[in-house]
Amino acid sequence: MKRLFSYLVMLAGLASVAFSAHAAITINTSVQYKIKNVNSGLVLGIDGASQAAGSKVVQWTDNGTSDHLWHFMPMGNGQYNIENMLTHQVLGVANASTADGAQVVQWSDNGTSDHLWTVTQAADGNFLIQNVNSGKYLEVYMASTSTAATIDQWGLTNCTCQEWQLVNTQVSPYPAPRAVAGNGIFVHDPFMLRDTSGKYWLYGSHQTVATSTDGTNFTMYTSCTSAQMGGYAPNCPSIGPDFSSWGGLQTPKGWNNGANTDIWAPSMLVSNGTYYQYYSIPYLPSTGAEAVIGVATSTSPAGPWTDKGFVTRSWTSTSTQPASGFWATTDNAIDPAPFKDASGNWWMAWGSWTDGTHLMQLDPSTGLQSKTNTTVYTLAQRGNPSAGEEGPFIYYYNGYYYYFAPINACCNGTTSTYRTIVGRSTSVTGPYVDRGGVALTAGGGTILLSTHGNIIGPGGGSVFTDAGNNNAPTYVYHYYDGNNGGRATLGINTLGFTSDGWPFVK
Repeated sequence: MKRLFSYLVMLAGLASVAFSAHAAITINTSVQYKIKNVNSGLVLGIDGASQAAGSKVVQWTDNGTSDHLWHFMPMGNGQYNIENMLTHQVLGVANASTADGAQVVQWSDNGTSDHLWTVTQAADGNFLIQNVNSGKYLEVYMASTSTAATIDQWGLTNCTCQEWQLVNTQVSPYPAPRAVAGNGIFVHDPFMLRDTSGKYWLYGSHQTVATSTDGTNFTMYTSCTSAQMGGYAPNCPSIGPDFSSWGGLQTPKGWNNGANTDIWAPSMLVSNGTYYQYYSIPYLPSTGAEAVIGVATSTSPAGPWTDKGFVTRSWTSTSTQPASGFWATTDNAIDPAPFKDASGNWWMAWGSWTDGTHLMQLDPSTGLQSKTNTTVYTLAQRGNPSAGEEGPFIYYYNGYYYYFAPINACCNGTTSTYRTIVGRSTSVTGPYVDRGGVALTAGGGTILLSTHGNIIGPGGGSVFTDAGNNNAPTYVYHYYDGNNGGRATLGINTLGFTSDGWPFVK
C-alpha cells in the first residue's frame, strides 16, 4: 500500500493522455526497434547487458549497445514476442505474475503467455505495450527518470511512464538468406550434403530431391531410372519406388494425388561410401502421433535405395494399429536426424510435437537402434508443451554438441510462427542448455533465427560442413516467402560463432 500511495501521488504531477481511445497496430517485423520511454527519454535494455535468463529489464541512456535493440515477432491475433537482439531471449514477467508492480525480465522463449504482448497506439501517437497474460502495461518503476530504473507492469494509469516510442533503426534483425534460384528451391525440412564430386544434394519432405553444382542454383533431380521415378514423374523421389514395408501406413497414400506414400524430413549419414537415409512416414488418417522412422541405404546419393527397416514407431491413438504386434511408443516418430559423435559413435535425434525431442544410439552394423544401449534420452521440452518443438538436429563443432530445433507452428504459410532455437552440451546425451543458462528440458532455447520481413517462419533446418565454402558450418532451412504467397522456400546462411562459442547466422 505504501508503494501504491506514493506512486499515485507521483502520477498526479505527471503529464497524462486519454488512453481510452487507442487502437491495436501491426509492427514491422523486418527491422529492429529501440523502445523509448516518453516520460524519461531513456530506452529499454538489459541490466548489465547480461546474458543470464531472468535478468531485469531496465531503462538506460541510448548508448548504441545491442541490448537496446528489440525485434517484434508476430504470434498471431495481433500479439507479439519481443526479442532482445543481444541475448535473443524474450520480454516477459517474473514468475508469469499478474500482479501490479511485477518485474519485467528476459527469459528463454518457452511459449508461456507472459511472453505475449500487444501494442496499441494512444491518441497522442505514442504506444502502450500490454502483457497478454496479466492485462497490465509496460512501465518504468515509480515513473523514474533515472538510468538503470527497472521496468515493471501496472494497470492503466494515464502516466506517460507507460507510453513508449518505437524508434525504427531501419536495420534488419537478421542477415538475409543466400540468394538461390531454380525449380529445386521450394522445399520443406531441407537436408543438404556435398558428394565427393562436389555436387550438392538437397532432400526435403514430400519426396523431393534437387541438385546443384554451385550451392546457389538448384534443379529438381530427374536422372533416376524409370523404376525409381514411378508415379513421381517427371522428378525423382527421395526414395522410390515405395517399399513394401510401407503398405498400410497411409490410406489413402498421402502424396502425388494419392499415388505415392508421403515421407517427411529425410536426413543422411554417410559412412564408408554408404549413404544411410533416415526418413519418417506419418500414419494416415491420423488421430494422434502415429508415425514410423525408417532407414534405407545406397552407394549413391541418388539411390536406388534398399529398405533396412524401421528404427522406431509411435502409436498414441486408440485407433487400430496397421499390423498385429506393431511396436509402439509415445515418442512421436518424426523428423529423424542421424549423426556421429566425436568418437565416431552413431546417434539419431528425432521428434516430436507431442512430448519433446529425443535421442537414441544406433548400431553402425545395421543403422537401427543399438542393442547394447537402449536408453531413450530426452533432449528438450517446451515450458508450455502445447507450444510445440520438433525437428531436432545435432551438430558437433569445436568441443560442443549444438542442438538446433524449430519451435511453434510450422506450416501456415504467411502466418507461420516457426523459429529456430539453439542450445549446447559438452556431452552428446546432454544436458543441453541455452546461452542464458536454462536447460532445454525446462523450455530453454536461444533464438537463432526468427521471422523478419518476407522471411516468415524460418525452421525445419539442418547444419552441414560445406567443403565448397572453406568448411563453413552452414544452416539450411525452409521459410515461407511473404513475397511469393507464403511458398516454402530454401534458406541458406553460414554460421559464425561468438567468442564464447554461440552460433549466429551470417
